[in-house]
Amino acid sequence: MKNFYSFVSNGEYSVGCTGQTVYVFDENGTELASFKDLTYAYDCAISPKGDAFVVRTTEGRIAVYSLSELCLVKKFRFSDVAESQDDNFFFSSGGELLYNIERHIDSCKTALSVYNTKDFSLIKRLLSDNHDMMLTCGEYDSKTETVYLTGFFRKKRSRVAFNFFAARLENEELSDIRYISKAEHDYCVSYKKLEMSGFTEKGKRLSDFNGREEDLIKARQEGLSISRLWNKKGESK
Repeated sequence: MKNFYSFVSNGEYSVGCTGQTVYVFDENGTELASFKDLTYAYDCAISPKGDAFVVRTTEGRIAVYSLSELCLVKKFRFSDVAESQDDNFFFSSGGELLYNIERHIDSCKTALSVYNTKDFSLIKRLLSDNHDMMLTCGEYDSKTETVYLTGFFRKKRSRVAFNFFAARLENEELSDIRYISKAEHDYCVSYKKLEMSGFTEKGKRLSDFNGREEDLIKARQEGLSISRLWNKKGESK
């Protein structure tokens, strides 16, 4: 097995990223194709529809590949702010939408962009007005059909992070913000990023869970998620 940063599977296909090359395998582990269309490509996600997968780079590019045709469908730059696009992206449960946390002004300002997966055109860009707020991670909860997000607010003068939060996206705005500790935030975000990698060995070494196998096993058993953390904070009120 190659030394993948990320390796994800839907049971029929598996996709792995080494940074410079993207590989596609069938259910038996046979290599079907490899692509070298991107550099700094560490993260990938297979559409819930099972017809395509998306690869994102840390320099602000996205590539979309067809699984049935095993070819590149579209490649585009979503931001000119390079070398800082290491946040996560995720599909809606039906695969009709792709959500991508992006940085457009500088590396310290985020937005949530929503793409139509029919042609991967931009539908809208959300949560970009508040310059004192940063998004750090997101997920789509299929049970409630809701987007959940983590992030934090900055102090206006010092720009130091404070008031870490988990929240829902409702009517294109953050809704029912529930404040969490920095430790809770960092633990959840680190887990979600590792989850996105497919829990690869390289992903573990680069994560906050490096050397903490027991903590990782516990988090996986509990089904750690932003929605779970958000609900937990609601119950503790």
